[in-house]
This record gives sequence, structure tokens and C-alpha cells, in this order.
Amino acid sequence: MLPARRRGRHDPPYRGGEKVTLFRTRAGDALAEPALFSAVYHCDAVAQLPSRVTGFDRAAVLELIGTKPAFALALVQRLAGQIQGYWRRLELLAIRSAPERVFAGLADGRLTGSVIDFAAELGLTHEAVYRALSELVRAGRVERPARGVYRVSGQAHPPGPKTGGW
Repeated sequence: MLPARRRGRHDPPYRGGEKVTLFRTRAGDALAEPALFSAVYHCDAVAQLPSRVTGFDRAAVLELIGTKPAFALALVQRLAGQIQGYWRRLELLAIRSAPERVFAGLADGRLTGSVIDFAAELGLTHEAVYRALSELVRAGRVERPARGVYRVSGQAHPPGPKTGGW
């Protein structure tokens, strides 16, 4: 498990050779937890900003899980939060309409970097996201106060609950 100090991505290779973003880290996030229980772990983490990452000894972490209930509980709580974030991402990816998916992503606060990164998170091309953003701005559901900055308009209602993680 590696707590990230800055924003980044966790991109395991997909079967077709392209990469899929499973998790976007923020300062203090952990990643690669499945490596605790796997002999081989095939994932990459890409730092998008200068970052500091801390690695932990697998055997030491497993011992803490077995001997320190408070540590084990805190770890399970963190992992449960990440799973909730994954569920929300799956909900977003299930939205067929690009404008609705983009709106839901904006409502969840997922546009934290570039529109190109946002598009990758949503499983859309950046061209489709730009078209959807233009449509949402024209419809008054989204505001564009500055170039590359978009936010849900005050009148708009998000389609689902906000969750953290991923």
C-alpha cells in the first residue's frame, strides 16, 4: 500500500493493451492494497505531479492486520470507502448519454484536473466530453466561469449521491 502525497492515477493494463484508470489518488490516499494478498501484482501508478510515495513492508502490514484490531478496522473502513467510490464510478459508466454522464461526473466533483483527464475517468473521448459540456452550458445546466472551468449551475440537481475515492 502506497499513500500518495499528490494527485495521480492507478492504471493497470487492460487486455487489449490500452490502460484503464481504476483509481485517482489524492494526498493521503493508499493504492495497490490488493498486492497484500497477491504473489504478483500487475499494475502501474502514474504520478501526474511531482509526488512523494511511501512503501510499506507487506509482511509488517499483514502482521499489523492480525495483531492490531484498530489498525485492521481502519484499513477495512478505508477499503470500504474506496469500494463505494468504485460503485459510483460503475454507476457513472452505466449512464449511456454522454451529456448525462458528464453532468453526473461534474455533480460528483470529478473534474479536478484537465477535461482530457476527466474524459478518461468517464470512459469517453475528450471530444465527446467537450461536446457534452457545450450542450450542458447551452441548456443552462452547467456554468463555464472561465476557460476549462465548469460547474453545475445552481438550478441543476445531481442524479445521484456524491461519494469519494477511486
